[in-house]
Amino acid sequence: MSITFKEVEHIYSENTPFSYHALKGVNLDIKQGSMTALIGHTGSGKSTLIQHINALLLPTAGEIHIDDFLISVTDKPETLKPLRKKAGLVFQFPEYQLFEETIQKDIIFGPKNFGATEEEALAVAKKVLKLVGLDESYLERSPFDLSGGQKRRIAIAGILAMDPDILILDEPTAGLDPQGAKEMLNLFKKINEQGKTVILVSHDMNQVLEYCDDVVVMNKGRVERHVSVDELFRETEYLTSLSIDLPIITSFILELNKNGFDIDPSIKDINELIQVIGGQIHE
Repeated sequence: MSITFKEVEHIYSENTPFSYHALKGVNLDIKQGSMTALIGHTGSGKSTLIQHINALLLPTAGEIHIDDFLISVTDKPETLKPLRKKAGLVFQFPEYQLFEETIQKDIIFGPKNFGATEEEALAVAKKVLKLVGLDESYLERSPFDLSGGQKRRIAIAGILAMDPDILILDEPTAGLDPQGAKEMLNLFKKINEQGKTVILVSHDMNQVLEYCDDVVVMNKGRVERHVSVDELFRETEYLTSLSIDLPIITSFILELNKNGFDIDPSIKDINELIQVIGGQIHE
């Protein structure tokens, strides 16, 4: 499903002393089937933008097109309910979207709400639970007894149970150890390779470089850049100006270049980097 923003504005608490202009004239096209990173400072508009994709927020002005769906200021949330099945959003804080007394009830809620039988929904729950690295013994447990990382996995399982065409992830590896984070990102990449559009909000540039195709840079409510990953990580001075930490491999390449090498800073594979270093040493 393609995603297009046209001159989208969003103002929180409009016409009050507490109003805040979170999105300003956003124009954006996210390609169907891409794995796109959304980066920027805290407060740059990332979370506000992604909540428009499944109509949790409606624009103050402008419109969003998602295949046959049109989201605008005049829409009523109930008319956009089918979009929630197409575009699944996993919040940064998973406890906000876990609400049932057992994990099983939490995961099957979505499928049942869209017409699946109890038996069909349970089969889906077992499947997605395995996908996120948990076994069936978790089904009867309370989601509120889990660690932060486990809650994140359950929240993701609940979204995957809906089989969305678009998967939106707000800092999905927060609270996970390095191995758990890698497992989750590999899962998202596998989902993306099945043809689904994945949008990843992240402060971790190592993840962006390794897993994503395109990058959208948000700054003060505007889309400042929308480029390929390779192109963005060649703009190291620009990234540094945003106070964004560079990926480890990119920082290493920059240090090498300061000492006489001439290496493309967008290289993401360590084996490729070793070959390039070797080739330049022997020139």
